[in-house]
Amino acid sequence: MTGALAEITLLQVGYRLVGLALLSGGVASAAAFLFRWRTGNQLPDGAALLLGLGSVALYLNGRIALVQFLGGGEEILEPVVVATNLGVLVASAVTALAGWQLGDSYGASRRLQDTLTARVSPLVRATGRFIVLDLPGEIADIDGYDPISVEKKDEIAGKTYTFSRGLTLEELRSALTAKLQKEAGVAQVDVELTVDGDVTYLAVGGRAAGIGPTLAPKAAATAITADPALTASPGDTVQIWQGEKRVGTAELRAAAGTTATVSARRNVIEGLDPEAQYRLMTLPVDERVDRLFVSMLRRADETMSAFTVAENATLAGQTIGALGLTVLAVEDADGTTETLPQDSREIVAGDQLYVIANPSQLRRVEAAATGSEPYERPAEREKAEAERHKKSRLQFWTRR
Repeated sequence: MTGALAEITLLQVGYRLVGLALLSGGVASAAAFLFRWRTGNQLPDGAALLLGLGSVALYLNGRIALVQFLGGGEEILEPVVVATNLGVLVASAVTALAGWQLGDSYGASRRLQDTLTARVSPLVRATGRFIVLDLPGEIADIDGYDPISVEKKDEIAGKTYTFSRGLTLEELRSALTAKLQKEAGVAQVDVELTVDGDVTYLAVGGRAAGIGPTLAPKAAATAITADPALTASPGDTVQIWQGEKRVGTAELRAAAGTTATVSARRNVIEGLDPEAQYRLMTLPVDERVDRLFVSMLRRADETMSAFTVAENATLAGQTIGALGLTVLAVEDADGTTETLPQDSREIVAGDQLYVIANPSQLRRVEAAATGSEPYERPAEREKAEAERHKKSRLQFWTRR
């Protein structure tokens, strides 16, 4: 009988030791994970240890109080009980530290952050098996892009698209943008959607193509009959010669056989004879990083725009970092230009901001820079939409 009782006692001690150690590790791991995920910082190891041991101590104190209340036969100060509790606390401390490291590393995982962040955007409501989007009858133009023809706008206006349900707001916005780019042939789409699947704003634009958008002010381009240098390639600076006379300096844009396209100041281009034969001489120059930047910007979805901050505008008094966008330069009212300003720089009335972003973000910056429209950082705006969606769902269930 004594051997069976000892076996049961050891089994109970083992269960208690393992169970409470896992409890401590789980609490510390969950706390470290939530702290890292929400703040981006590491939870101090002392705080994790305190939370883990605190949960174990809460259980032990509650059990002791319950035993005393019920008048159980277990003596609290028996050596076996004291030794068991000490062993539980030591094991719980070890598992709390291990859980702290595990939770922190899991909370810092980039894949997990991307997965959780992707669902911050609320799900779009659907009354049936599909999400039905009715495009507005009036379609605007996107500033900074070539306007779409009236015929193309009339073709898009009032059109209805269906998408599968279960999409977030961002996923639906991306799907609609891709469909308009593919079917309507537009290059840029700026659209505002609600969680109810209503299109409140739609603007489209074409992407500037050809040489014209890349020409500097007071510059022009033309094709001439010339003998290009063997080492010349598009982007090189060349001298244009006619016999022994140097006509001017230009930039080679393209060459095919004896035909070359060059760009230069307008007076140089106007002085070229379309019937004459020219010779091109390559000049040693550094790489044109400005041309490289322009070509990369034209291929991207983002573009650059400049906005002047008006008096009593929303952005006046805020900082550059509050925009949450790329600000290349700020020109103040005195004409002084600060390139790549610090996030802590304050925006004042009269500043001209040079911002790189997509058309939708640029439209919000312009509204806040020229008037009293509220401005939210892109990430904060998505969180606000998610919170509004949660509140609307709560109100819906409350009414029911």
